[in-house]
Amino acid sequence: MYCVHCGAENPTDATFCQKCGKRLPAPDQDELTVPSIQSALSTPNDNILYSNTPSTSADTVLAPPPPPSHVPSSGEKASSSGLPPSRQPKRRRGFILLLVFLAFLVIIAVGAYVYLNRSTPDKTVTTYYSALVHGDFQTAYDQFSTASKGKLTEPQFVHFWQVLGGVKAWSLISTQEQGSTANSKVTITLSNGQTRPASISLIDENGTWKIVNETIG
Repeated sequence: MYCVHCGAENPTDATFCQKCGKRLPAPDQDELTVPSIQSALSTPNDNILYSNTPSTSADTVLAPPPPPSHVPSSGEKASSSGLPPSRQPKRRRGFILLLVFLAFLVIIAVGAYVYLNRSTPDKTVTTYYSALVHGDFQTAYDQFSTASKGKLTEPQFVHFWQVLGGVKAWSLISTQEQGSTANSKVTITLSNGQTRPASISLIDENGTWKIVNETIG
């Protein structure tokens, strides 16, 4: 006996299907064949599923459109370097501040160098007498102004100090500066041991202090 519900084969005296558990028809009823059961279980839709009839445009299932390509925003472009966008302006600001600080240090260094190496009346007097102590008459003569060199030649200058015996020591007493002119008071000790006062007049010649006149007492 075949089950009218699932088509499974069962003993002739079975009351319920051994497969689906549903009640079987009475023995006096006509036994259904497998083809008849299969035709009973089939539905009209089965023919449609296996039909070779081409589907119409209405039956065509359209695939969903692909997602739009992602265009990174300006914020995402800014974060392509691996840092959050909010940190990049801070980094740029810190870099600018560092450049400003370095430029400030360079300005200070240049200013300090110019200030320390600027020409002053005291530096000119020191160079002048230090050269005389070491017998460097050329360096000493170079400390005179252009106008003074026109009145006193270098051989005359060297002869003057050779007659005096040269300078053994010296000391700066004071310097008074007034605009582009200055006057220094010096005490010098000659090679013969004599100590004499000296007065030196100076002038600012194109940013460099030069000796205009020297008077030895």
